[in-house]
Amino acid sequence: MDVALSKSEITGEVIIPPSKSAAHRKMICAALSGCPLRIEGGKDMEATSRCLNALKPFINRFLGLSEVDEAIDVPVLNAGESGSTLRFLLPVACALGAECVFDGEGRLKDRPLGGLIDALTARGAVIERSGDGSLKVGGKLTAGEFVIDGGVSSQYITGLLFALPLLDGDSVIKVNGRLVSENYVHITLGVLRDYGIEISDTDCGYCVKGNQSYKKLHCDVVEGDWSSAGFMLALGALTGNVRLKGLNARSLQGDKIVVELLKKAGADIAECEGDYIAKKSELTAIEFDAQNCPDAVPIMATALSFARGASRIYHVDRLRDKESDRLSAVREMLSAFGIKTEYHNDTLAVYGGEHKPCEVWGYNDHRMAMSAMVCALATDGESTVRSVECIAKSYPTFLEDVERIGAKVRRL
Repeated sequence: MDVALSKSEITGEVIIPPSKSAAHRKMICAALSGCPLRIEGGKDMEATSRCLNALKPFINRFLGLSEVDEAIDVPVLNAGESGSTLRFLLPVACALGAECVFDGEGRLKDRPLGGLIDALTARGAVIERSGDGSLKVGGKLTAGEFVIDGGVSSQYITGLLFALPLLDGDSVIKVNGRLVSENYVHITLGVLRDYGIEISDTDCGYCVKGNQSYKKLHCDVVEGDWSSAGFMLALGALTGNVRLKGLNARSLQGDKIVVELLKKAGADIAECEGDYIAKKSELTAIEFDAQNCPDAVPIMATALSFARGASRIYHVDRLRDKESDRLSAVREMLSAFGIKTEYHNDTLAVYGGEHKPCEVWGYNDHRMAMSAMVCALATDGESTVRSVECIAKSYPTFLEDVERIGAKVRRL
């Protein structure tokens, strides 16, 4: 689907969709407790639900809900384009002794996974990569030491934290180097605590006791998604007055930092009775480190392209391994709008300036498509963003939400 968007004055309220980060984690813990939970949301959550359903026979066998020697067909777990689904559930499948195949779509099969596979196969798992990029899984994970490079993805750690409590013995996760996006591991630890799983910190990682059981909970309440909120906060700061509902001010989600960053740039953002209100503001350039909030870079770069001066965003190389090469996509998108950017040594510079209407692609990347639409809604004239259906990955109702609060949108 292609859309044409014109500069708009945005005013109104939006209920932010559930947090993908929290939803993935709660669904996995609930499934491992024997009390499955389904949370409606974007395609990534559908992928996790689909894969958990495929693993259900192995979970039931592990929990003693079916005969131990009952034959189970080899299922194919299609993770779609969800890196979280694949990286979280691969260790779980290995811990369950599940014989299965993981498949995916888009760039998922090209995203980094080697370090996690190495750690799993070193402790008894058998994982073979087929010519089409799918993963054939077998063997049975055993307890012990798991060594992970902290500089690639915190999702490796989260996957192990879900899986290791299921093993017969105690395990240690040793993290080499600085752990990127550590705040997401904190979300994992919080959800695990809710489900009765105990994890201990060590000087260089985590200690996980084996033979633990996931506690059954009956709660499907999930806080709002701060990653999605970032687009609406930027839209309010650039175009009008937007009130966001459903967010948790004490959230551990890393992208909550967008509030702090936009305010640092001069945005008028206030918390009122649990809601967040963003009003049109004059922005000035800032600098920030994206080490723990890489998903916030597309929308922050977009917002800062309207700021006075040159902004600098550090540690951006990880953006190359997302749903698109987001580093290149951000630069290409902003260039189409007439904005100068520079890249050097893991740093992106964004030079605020006058925007011109243009035509850009959604890059088959939900965060890029929404960033481009926000940019278009703050730019004089009419701009076209092509192939925006990818927003269904995380925020399926984004277009409807912005139209309802005043966005001028034409579906082409």
